[in-house]
Amino acid sequence: MASKLEKAAEIYRSLGYEETDFDDILNLGIGSKEEQKEAREGLKSGDWTEIKQLSSNTYGFVSVVDVDLEKLAIFAIRVGVDAKRAANILRRSSEVALKAIEERGETFAMNFIQAACASNRRIWEHSLSVLGMLALKLVHEMNLEIPESVEYMKDWAAAAAILLTSKRKDYNFDERFVIEKSEILRRFNEHIEAGVALNVPATGPFSDILIWGVQNNLIAKDTAMEQVFYGLSIAQRPGDRKEYVNVLEQIGITDEEIKSRVETIIPLLGLGETAILERFAPVLIESVTEDWLYTILISCSSAKVKKIKKLILKSVLKREKPKSVKEYEDWLTFYKQDEDKSIAKLAESIEKAWGLEIVQEDVKEEVQGLWRETPKLWEVPRFEIGETSPENLTDLLTEISDRKEYIDDVAFERFIAMANNIAHKNPDEAKISLSGITINDSSGIWALGRWAKNIENNVCPDSKTNEWNGEKEVLKIRYSGLVYTRRVVLFESIDKWPCILSTPSYEDLSISLPDLTDRLIRYKNENFLYVAEPDLQFAITRLDIERITKEDKKRFLEKTEGLKLKILLPLGDFLKDESGEDIFAEEIIKEYLDDPYVEPEFLFEKNTYWRVDIDVPESLKAFPFRLSWCYENMYSIFPTWGDYSLTAIRRDSEAYHSQGINLRQIAKRRKPLTKGAMMNWIAAWSNLSDERAADVIAATHEAWERGLLLPGIADVSYLDWSGGTPSNLASLAFAMDNMAKDGMLSLVWKAACDIVEVSLTSPRILSGTAEMVKFIRDYIDEVIFAVENKLAPQTALEINAVKSLAKKSGSSKAVEYAKEIVNKLNSIGMDIKEEKHDKVQNQNTPNDFDEVWVVLPEAKNLINDNVKFDINVFEVRKGDKAFSFNLQLPDISDRLFQVYIYGWFYGIQKEAQMSGAVVDNDGKIIDEKEKSVWLHYDPEKKKVVVSKYRNWRGEKEGPLEGDSTPYSKIFLTIAVSTLAQDGESIYGAKSLFRQLVDSGDLSVENLREIMRELLLHEEISPAKLVRIVEKENKLLSICYVMLIECIKYAGRMTAENKKPPVWVNRVLDICIYYADYLREAVNRGYISGEDTKWQGLLEIANSTAKSAAVNKAKSLVKILELG
Repeated sequence: MASKLEKAAEIYRSLGYEETDFDDILNLGIGSKEEQKEAREGLKSGDWTEIKQLSSNTYGFVSVVDVDLEKLAIFAIRVGVDAKRAANILRRSSEVALKAIEERGETFAMNFIQAACASNRRIWEHSLSVLGMLALKLVHEMNLEIPESVEYMKDWAAAAAILLTSKRKDYNFDERFVIEKSEILRRFNEHIEAGVALNVPATGPFSDILIWGVQNNLIAKDTAMEQVFYGLSIAQRPGDRKEYVNVLEQIGITDEEIKSRVETIIPLLGLGETAILERFAPVLIESVTEDWLYTILISCSSAKVKKIKKLILKSVLKREKPKSVKEYEDWLTFYKQDEDKSIAKLAESIEKAWGLEIVQEDVKEEVQGLWRETPKLWEVPRFEIGETSPENLTDLLTEISDRKEYIDDVAFERFIAMANNIAHKNPDEAKISLSGITINDSSGIWALGRWAKNIENNVCPDSKTNEWNGEKEVLKIRYSGLVYTRRVVLFESIDKWPCILSTPSYEDLSISLPDLTDRLIRYKNENFLYVAEPDLQFAITRLDIERITKEDKKRFLEKTEGLKLKILLPLGDFLKDESGEDIFAEEIIKEYLDDPYVEPEFLFEKNTYWRVDIDVPESLKAFPFRLSWCYENMYSIFPTWGDYSLTAIRRDSEAYHSQGINLRQIAKRRKPLTKGAMMNWIAAWSNLSDERAADVIAATHEAWERGLLLPGIADVSYLDWSGGTPSNLASLAFAMDNMAKDGMLSLVWKAACDIVEVSLTSPRILSGTAEMVKFIRDYIDEVIFAVENKLAPQTALEINAVKSLAKKSGSSKAVEYAKEIVNKLNSIGMDIKEEKHDKVQNQNTPNDFDEVWVVLPEAKNLINDNVKFDINVFEVRKGDKAFSFNLQLPDISDRLFQVYIYGWFYGIQKEAQMSGAVVDNDGKIIDEKEKSVWLHYDPEKKKVVVSKYRNWRGEKEGPLEGDSTPYSKIFLTIAVSTLAQDGESIYGAKSLFRQLVDSGDLSVENLREIMRELLLHEEISPAKLVRIVEKENKLLSICYVMLIECIKYAGRMTAENKKPPVWVNRVLDICIYYADYLREAVNRGYISGEDTKWQGLLEIANSTAKSAAVNKAKSLVKILELG
């Protein structure tokens, strides 16, 4: 506990805050000026809580000072902490917080709003943030200007949607502290205008509120249309533009109004987006004068979707032939050459109607030689710091400061080494160069900023805490990650180190033993008695063990004999052995040379994104373990390793700012990429953002030219480092296309063919397979040329999966492209070996049956609670549906309890309880001002009970104290139902489901009973319920009962409706995929009794309906030997 914080808490207590009711604390004083200053100093930074074990299975945050933190936050605001700090320490909105902030004035309030309205304080993307309501009341009560903040506007829209429309309340909507509806209406137009100008996402409630404003006469329709068209013109995301088109439709835009805005709409047509083209293109094409027609048609040529292309051409057919018809020949040729025959036919109809005779030249694309010889492996250059000077140090600081994330690459290592070099000789000179570093950075470089500004650093990356071990509190040391700790430790005293031990020897970041030897000798020569533990540990992991010679080792032993360099830990102690003796740096290195780290095998189930699991050699067991949270930094820590250290190579994501920089550094490695890294490097070209595209492309060319990228290496099972079913195949095909155009076809070809094979052997043809087969078709001539010229092996044309696909019936794009490929190969006499790719063919026992069909834990009895329910569907966001349950408790007849579980699963998963609203029998909330209630099963009362408090044991807010109570049937039913929800909910749902299976709460019979009940509710898709087992085969030993109950229910529906339900197709696909396992489970008696009959399957198989499900059922009957 920081002494400054304790002093502040003492002042707080002395003024009477702790014993005064929260609502009355503003009547208290804030102390003398000296007390205010001292309190402010202790409250302006630092953590007020720490994580502790609360019970045998529960962890939570507890205060590091024994005071009410909510009151302490108000006190901190009153004594003068800054607005950002105020936003960080306030836990909820309240009238007291509102008044305290108002007392600080308008500037403080505006700064507070900017800090408080933040995306990371929302449960969902468009929900109310924790302090959002407080920000709204500040703006309205103080009559502040509308903040130029998208996040504030998202809070306004979320609150307005709840108060003005029927949108359901979200988790952060506290009925005790709500802005008046009249206040929202008073400044409604201002907010709408500001929201459009700020480009607030229209995919959230903002667009709904805009529509509501027009429908309720708060905004004139003409004004709203002007705002919407302005929003369309500045929107960055296709989803926002789609929503704005919907707004126009909802407020009643007419065709005449569309025609009057032709100049505004034409640039929008050029974006090629379906929603815009579908609404505007037909109106304009059919009605504009000929002066505009050609321009509009050229803009519409960007359409990508078949439906829209046909719509455009049909609209053209509805108008008269233009006078200058010849000018349209090139435009029409574009459509005549379309791969889709129906589009080409429409283009021919226009050609005939307009009296044109377009002669198309048969242009054969020439082979460009895109399958090229792989360059030779390069020699890695030595690492060079460059000319050491204050000016160059400032330049390096500028270079790394321009990055959104600090990465330990060559540039960063030059910066560290040069900063140390200058600071060790002339600290004042270095401080001038480094004075621009901010001290509130989270990457560790803040420590260098504090050093440069002569600010004492009292923050240690490691920490000591008291934790409960089940019997008593024990001292626990928490170690920070190696990358972060090295930065902090080196930077906070950058001037004292004779040199940086972990500075690379080569540009791949590896270190040679001779260099490390010389650095240790330098410490000795300067009479420096110790080294920094994280610096030494980093240097050791970077050692290139394979390149160490006997001479290197001999020299090290001779030069370091008797060196006795101690190892200083960040907390201030020296590293010692079990007997309490000092461990010396040279001794630990000596032992490591004979007992080094060994790269582990990459195992998908062990290598999670958030934690690194690695065996530490005995030689380093004395070191603190600092690798747990170094997932994306492993290539910098172990620069000579393969896949295990290369997981930073992955596809772009919204927050992956360092993608390009990581790849530029990895492109400097000594060895070629391994199979997983190669696959994910290809995938890294998917969805490249403007920010990162240049670096990713440059890194790829550098790695290729250096011989680091090899053909045929990429393994599709490693895609996204998941080991699961490949996904996002369309964007992956796009990535492969771009790499092929850049002369790297050899790198992507085998991976593309392998993905088609994986798709054919999956329960269903994977989305994006057509794009992947199209890629193969587009480059087949290049591969044929490469094979003929012995640049590629003959096996490059053994694309057996494509031939199997070509034999399939139907007219899907994937099948059409496959047929084109086969016809091409047949036309030149290429013999393709045929290989069967039917989904389940062999009748043998699966080799991995015992691994897949896991033994389930002992089943718990299902606790029947007699709770009745109905289910409603609501949209969390566009396209993401969730379920709301109205629960009727057997002993409470006058009200229902409305619950849903979407983004926050902690309550049900860790505390076995759910929050909900009290509603009447029509599902309407009885008291809008009443807080949510909490439901849990009481084993003593043997019923579900209701509490006002989450912590019902202590009758107060906050996490539940003690162990959770058992799950009764309604809790398990709702838990299973979440598997069928959309969006981000699926991650929490899967985790919860696995936990309930592992604990025995969900057994085969319990799950059977729950499935039978859920199947009666048409709101829940059975296909979505069972999709969990599609990708997680180790759940098959329990989820088979879900498949059986679905087919039984589908059989009844087939008999009643004379056709199978649509959803059963996916269920049958999964059954066929696992048919060998299911049959073997029957043979071994794991599936027994009535389940072995697969009731309902014969009803589907014998149906006379024309349905793909019938054929699938017949196939499954044959495989399971039921007929």
